Amino acid sequence: MKLDILRRKIAVAVLMLGPLAALAPVAPTPAAAAGNPIVTENQQPGSDAWLIGPQQGDDGTGQIKGYASATSVLQNQSLTLYVTVNPVQTYTIDVYRIGWYNGAGSRLRLHDGPLQGTQQSPCPVDATTGLIACGWSPSYTLTIPSDWTTGIYMALLTNAAGYQNYIIFVVRDGRPAAFRYQQSVSTYEAYNNYPNDGATGKSLYSFNSYGATTVSKETRAVKVSFDRPYSSNGSGQFFWWEADYVRWLERNGYDVTYSTDVDTHENGTALLSSKAFLAVGHDEYWSKEMFDAAQAAQAAGVNFGFFGADIASWQVRFEPSADGVADRVMVCYKDASIDPVQDATTTVHFRSAPVNRPEQLLRGVQFTSDINFATGVPYVVTNSSNWVYAGTGLNDGDSIPGIVGYEMDRVESEFPAPLSTSFTVLSQSPYTDVNGLADYSNSVIYRAPSGAWIFAAGTIAWGSALDTWNSNVTDTRVQQITANILNAFINGAPIVHHLTVTAPSTATAGQAATVTVTAENDHNNLVPGYNGTVHFSTSDTSTGVILPADATLTNGQGSFPVTLIKAGAQTLTVSDAANSLSTTVNLGVIAAPASKYAMSASAGTATAGTSFSVTLTALDPYGNTDTNYASRVHFTSTDPSPGVALPPDSTLTNGRGTFSVTLDKAGAQTVTATDSANSSISGRASLTILAAAAANLGLGPVPASVRTTQAFSVTVTLTDRFGNVANGYTGTVHFTSTDPLATLPANYKFTAGDAGRHTFSITLVTVTTPLTSQTFTVTDTANPSLNATSPPIAVTLV
Repeated sequence: MKLDILRRKIAVAVLMLGPLAALAPVAPTPAAAAGNPIVTENQQPGSDAWLIGPQQGDDGTGQIKGYASATSVLQNQSLTLYVTVNPVQTYTIDVYRIGWYNGAGSRLRLHDGPLQGTQQSPCPVDATTGLIACGWSPSYTLTIPSDWTTGIYMALLTNAAGYQNYIIFVVRDGRPAAFRYQQSVSTYEAYNNYPNDGATGKSLYSFNSYGATTVSKETRAVKVSFDRPYSSNGSGQFFWWEADYVRWLERNGYDVTYSTDVDTHENGTALLSSKAFLAVGHDEYWSKEMFDAAQAAQAAGVNFGFFGADIASWQVRFEPSADGVADRVMVCYKDASIDPVQDATTTVHFRSAPVNRPEQLLRGVQFTSDINFATGVPYVVTNSSNWVYAGTGLNDGDSIPGIVGYEMDRVESEFPAPLSTSFTVLSQSPYTDVNGLADYSNSVIYRAPSGAWIFAAGTIAWGSALDTWNSNVTDTRVQQITANILNAFINGAPIVHHLTVTAPSTATAGQAATVTVTAENDHNNLVPGYNGTVHFSTSDTSTGVILPADATLTNGQGSFPVTLIKAGAQTLTVSDAANSLSTTVNLGVIAAPASKYAMSASAGTATAGTSFSVTLTALDPYGNTDTNYASRVHFTSTDPSPGVALPPDSTLTNGRGTFSVTLDKAGAQTVTATDSANSSISGRASLTILAAAAANLGLGPVPASVRTTQAFSVTVTLTDRFGNVANGYTGTVHFTSTDPLATLPANYKFTAGDAGRHTFSITLVTVTTPLTSQTFTVTDTANPSLNATSPPIAVTLV
């Protein structure tokens, strides 16, 4: 990012060396996905023949060089290659897909040739902008087969003399994979100074640009074109900053779809199709459209992994080529005063005026300074308790050698921080920069309000710790960190978001039911490291409820017995107050098998001979209605009267039934229900039977003879039709006699206190002869049919 000429010259010199590191495999981390195209692809036979041999074509002589018509191509679409050879000779094309392939690193997908080559014309230089666009004639066109798995492809060009060079491109599949990988082609092009001949080549940097001064007032260009080869071996910066990451990503089976900066620029909404977006290594040059798309994706919940540094530093614009092909020219004046466009797309640092859009808003960190190329300093751990470090064994202050370099980011407090619900600095790694000043690098992870996680490594060289392709600093701890982050992008971070409580839909009263409690993240995945204490409560306040004691979970989950008592809809709540977690589930409690009956009469009294109802409920030991009770019920009563009417043996409906009963005998009575198969299950209803309306009038005792003028007593009793004393009778009775001289009671109205029986005094006077007698008659004045006449009475003088 800083225009340190010496450093950049070293960078170019090293870049020209090409890939030299060994292909030793590293210890795999757990695969993030299976059954996806990346897994299937890497099971195919691999090849290491993609490596350029000792005769690398150079830019000055141009033994063989080439470029593609696009930085990426969709399956089933065509891609044109433009190739030059010097001198004219035949050449071959071998197209390899870069991946793991059991350590071989590639798979051969196409071989063609020998093909007749041509020496293309020199590439013109625009005197004002420094733009070099070759405009060569097409050499070879291929239609990408549908079975070419998305990925980064290298077309290895080999001329008849054995010189080789690459054309690099991406094959897209348009698939909504879990991860979307963005190849940093805009940055490749920014540093590309083809032809690197020491005389005419230009990039966006003066340190490796030659020839005349441009509008920049330096040798650097302000516009660069994709219509030219990449300098050196033709691979851009892929082998330096991305190859290790790609090999590790594919070795571990992550489901990824590949794209480039240009694709993001042209179709930023595609970022929304993946769970996570990956920008790796050195992805320094972004357009406004890219920045907009990234922010929109973060706001929509897409996770971002910035496994590099100095990402989205410079703003660029894209323009069409001279022949009208969109986005083949990249513009970056790097100075607002000379940029003819003065608006939100002015090509300066994103953080600078007039754009004023610090990349820290997107990444949480931003570029600060650098060290010498091809060197690295230790990564120093902070906040080691964070889930990012799970399984690494790292503690605060521990260091990982060599992975911080050569450009670094840190949190810059003078610029606004991104909106976040949590923000954690994961490392603070001190170093002395190229200017001798003390500085430090930060890696961070934060969570956007949308729930998206954003990780920024703070170092370009993060990938070097993942594989041995390009370095000797491979570290299993960095592999684990990377796996933790990517797995969190897919499955959610191992931070407990909620407790999932799994209970049976129904439980039997008084019987223990097993309830499972699982600590889960916001993607509903288990969090094994949860160490909180859970507490149980319930809506059932019955005596006999048994809940587990406060407990911890084992590896994020546990099973517990819960005994509830009251039938019906109940709730069970599992909570962890310390971590503000609480989950309530519904639990239907059904009655245990019935052990008794509850029985009641429709009223406390009933009238003899009149039906009344009894309600019977089958109850379990806890007083719940056994709605599944199916036995037959037998009824008896304490009334021996022949007219008693009891229900026949019957079943209950949903554990309950109402039945009609008729009793005749007045007084306290009991109706009993008994399970016909289990006599221990029974219940009874007690009530008082009241006499019916008076139906008979009785007299007594009546003497057979009395003395004249001597009073005697007689009791009048009213009874109902069942012989019960009509104790509720309140009628009026009238007395008559065959003795005209008799002294009879006056009309008498019975009171409630009489309870259906009253004693009266009668005096007969007229003496009878042996052939005559006297009688008296008692009659209800309102109901003459209710009457009684005494037996004959002899009236004597003595």
